[in-house]
Amino acid sequence: MFRLGLINKDMLKQQPLKILILMGYCNRPLLVRNALNSIVAANEHYPHWELAFGDDGSKIPGAPIVEEILKDHMHKVKLVHSNMSFEDKIDQGLILGRLANNEITQSNADIAFMLCDDDELVPTYLKGLADYFTCNPGILYCYSHVHLYNPLFDKSEGVNNVTGKFNKHTGSINPVNNVDASQVAWRLSCCKEHGAWFKDNTKEVKGKPWTKDTDKSFFENLYEKCGEAQFSGLVGQYKGIHDYQLLWHKNVGEDGLKKYDDMCRELGGDKF
Repeated sequence: MFRLGLINKDMLKQQPLKILILMGYCNRPLLVRNALNSIVAANEHYPHWELAFGDDGSKIPGAPIVEEILKDHMHKVKLVHSNMSFEDKIDQGLILGRLANNEITQSNADIAFMLCDDDELVPTYLKGLADYFTCNPGILYCYSHVHLYNPLFDKSEGVNNVTGKFNKHTGSINPVNNVDASQVAWRLSCCKEHGAWFKDNTKEVKGKPWTKDTDKSFFENLYEKCGEAQFSGLVGQYKGIHDYQLLWHKNVGEDGLKKYDDMCRELGGDKF
């Protein structure tokens, strides 16, 4: 007769950790396909995930692309829209943090991380994260290394490097200004129990509400509430570096930012 009492507790299979992927999209319909296909590839190694896909007022909507590529996984996907015009963003700042907080609040996932529309997952990243947090129950959040590449010219499968400023750390660190948004993963308890939430919006710099990154404010809160980030030992994403990122167009006035927004709307679907 089978008796559960004879089985060592360590032999019982743990409930798999669920991972929430927070993904922002804005006028990069070509590159976002790579990001979404990387989720499909990662699913082969670890299927316990859900995606919150946030479209930040794109000229070319992201929802049809998501529905095409993730057609077999739409039960794990939530489509979110900021419904903000360029003028709204100037007036109110970017609200991606507010949208992320809403999704975290409603999610029953255990872990979360950010995936940009011009980045891609390493296929084994979800599995690696789940194993890391399962084996380290006392760690609240961590960072991983990234492969750096230009998605306009390079194919992620041909990239194998962990160089550059984002990969110089291997110990406990303050994540602020040390790692990219793509590198940090955290238990949702950091938010729900420790109070480390995203800022509601980016309207912190007078006259330039687009200047302070959503992830930087969040990392400041993570560090304050949960201490230093630990190194996972993983390489998690292919981090895209290219000329059309907001990073290179932030220290400008409203007119300069409008030119950048117009460029993205014009070239989205052609260049990226």
